[in-house]
Amino acid sequence: RPGGLTRSGVLVRSDNLHSLTAAGQEAMAAYGVTKVIDLRSESEVATSPSPFATAEAAASPAPALTYTHLPLIDDGTMLRMAEASDMFERYLMMLEYRPAAFSEIFSTLARTEGTVVFHCFAGKDRTGMVAAMSLAIAGVGVASIADDYAETDSQMAARYKEWLAAAPPEHLQAMRDDLRCPPERIVGVLEHMDKRWGGVEGYLVAAGMPLSDISNLRSKLITNQ
Repeated sequence: RPGGLTRSGVLVRSDNLHSLTAAGQEAMAAYGVTKVIDLRSESEVATSPSPFATAEAAASPAPALTYTHLPLIDDGTMLRMAEASDMFERYLMMLEYRPAAFSEIFSTLARTEGTVVFHCFAGKDRTGMVAAMSLAIAGVGVASIADDYAETDSQMAARYKEWLAAAPPEHLQAMRDDLRCPPERIVGVLEHMDKRWGGVEGYLVAAGMPLSDISNLRSKLITNQ
């Protein structure tokens, strides 16, 4: 970022943690993770519960980390978004329909001590939005944010291949388009926020996020070292 560096080990973007093994959970704790934020919808969580949301985990007197379910897209919005023409439109719909969700998510990031893991199902779109907006708050340039977002395709290439292999032939092209994370998509989202709200911070303030939380999150995300 201009004038400094983003701090490592503060935020971790992930896909669904449902299949995380005990060893994986221990590795998360060893890394310093203190909170898991689950961005999935209510029905997604019911179908594939988080290992950190079990009764045993909740009853632990000194849990290694806490679990918080903050659906970035609820079930009702998920249905509305199914009618969108493409993924770019769905991203804009997230901003339009779920400002309170964004505000709560980012305030939680700002107020949590230690490392936060945030995840959705695939770790691609909802987490991609949260990651891009976090980097913008840290002062990272748009080109670098776009490069970070586009890296999703490389990191998820094996999963893409698996999902496409199982797709019905008539849905194959549409799924290919939806799975891609082209840099111009997130650039378009950031430009939309600039034009309508004056940027990511303006959007979050309009959504109800206190300025003090934005300042705290920025301080957590950057270092001058």
